Amino acid sequence: MALSKLTGSDLLNCHLFFISTGYTQSMNDYSLFINSFEGSFTTLLVYMDDIILAENDKKEIERVKKALNKTFKIKDLGDLRYFLGFEVARSKKGIMMNQKKYALELLTDADLLACKPTVTPMDNLVKLSSTRCVSFSDVHSYRRLIERLMYLSNI
Repeated sequence: MALSKLTGSDLLNCHLFFISTGYTQSMNDYSLFINSFEGSFTTLLVYMDDIILAENDKKEIERVKKALNKTFKIKDLGDLRYFLGFEVARSKKGIMMNQKKYALELLTDADLLACKPTVTPMDNLVKLSSTRCVSFSDVHSYRRLIERLMYLSNI
């Protein structure tokens, strides 16, 4: 479940709201809140102006959504489909996440979508040198591509 449209000032109040309604803030990720009681388990993840809710108790989710809407006037975006470059798919077996769309966007932006695969992407006989090299014409786009590849590989 995804909720959206919190303003900057709402975010601080949102953290206080979760704590006041029985949620515990994670020590490992301060944007993650957990509520567990009598077999019910609910998590809330706050990112920018979005909140992701995961649960095994529909009543608790409805209670939290009503309370959030009353306090912050949120918008219910329905079941989570995309988040931070991840596609979320559900089945009877569970939840699957992938980054196919993100990877295709990355290849398209780098103008590499039509490239042919190869076993070794570089000629292994080429001698590399720290003194003689062709500099990149656009260092910013190269760095952005490296950052995006690191994110894609979850480094």
